[in-house]
Amino acid sequence: MKIGLATIYKCYNFGSFYQAYGLQKHLEDLGHNVYFLPLDDLYNKKYRLRKQFNRDIKRDLFSLKSCLAYNNDWHLLKIAKKSDRDFDLIIIGSDEIWSINNKTFTPAPEYYGVNLPCEKAFCYATCVGRSGFSDFKERPDLLEGIRALSFVSARDEATGSFLKTVLNRDDIPRVLDPSFLIDWGKIEKPVSRKNYILVYTYDGSWGFSNEQIKATKDFAKSQNLPLVSVGFKNDWCDKSIAASPREFLGYLRNASFVVTDTFHGTAMSIQYKKQFISMGKGKQKVESLLDEFGLANRVCSDENPFEKIVSNPVDYTAVDKIIGEKLDFSKAFLSEKLHALK
Repeated sequence: MKIGLATIYKCYNFGSFYQAYGLQKHLEDLGHNVYFLPLDDLYNKKYRLRKQFNRDIKRDLFSLKSCLAYNNDWHLLKIAKKSDRDFDLIIIGSDEIWSINNKTFTPAPEYYGVNLPCEKAFCYATCVGRSGFSDFKERPDLLEGIRALSFVSARDEATGSFLKTVLNRDDIPRVLDPSFLIDWGKIEKPVSRKNYILVYTYDGSWGFSNEQIKATKDFAKSQNLPLVSVGFKNDWCDKSIAASPREFLGYLRNASFVVTDTFHGTAMSIQYKKQFISMGKGKQKVESLLDEFGLANRVCSDENPFEKIVSNPVDYTAVDKIIGEKLDFSKAFLSEKLHALK
């Protein structure tokens, strides 16, 4: 089948790339022709570029290197022409495309099943982020678009609850983020650097708090390892490196330890079987992911400090068993819905 994907696919964010390419590649491996609907969000690009530039020369140069690095990998994403409306099926998702009050991107109607180029459509692993049912009170058209979808699924607990309210039903399938669907080692770019703690968090006010920074630096000192921030210029780290999504995977593989507060930083750490600490306390989608794999004890807090987490390494034998079961369910969900709508 010729399948169109409606999601955020081309912005300066590793997670956006991983979820987009992961779903594209998995569907291609099933024998389908897959293209992203050309919903290029200029607002998203301008917003992120404004945050990346116009600060100081060193930061602007780092941001320029980051943008160029992303451009090296975007060719892997297959984008349909704007004039192409000939699709057999549309899959909506993944990522925070239903986060209607997220001001970093424009909520395209297509993300909600509205104005799609064909009638057959379902959503896979969508996420509402910090939004909820009440945030849609002025957009009933988007809720009607969701209700018209042939099938639905949720990436996290909050989105599952949202769909239960919208659809007035309890049987909402919970599936894995598309980044879990493929083997990233096949496109990973090797790097030479070794023996470091990888830090993956946004810079500035979006990143770690002062307390989290201090805890991370104290931990690095106790391990006698440098802190390397990949993807963002965090001056409190020993080194900041601009990287493409594929290069990030190389740095992730070689890291001695990972400290992150993002969803995909956590998801990819788990897939690469890294020992990691999560600074995602209070971030619903991160905590939901960790709970799903029995890893809630990786979240750093006053009651669960670095030292306690490090002394209890992740048992990936147990985690892999959970992933295997959920991966089988997620792949079966996709295959069954594709077959039902062919």
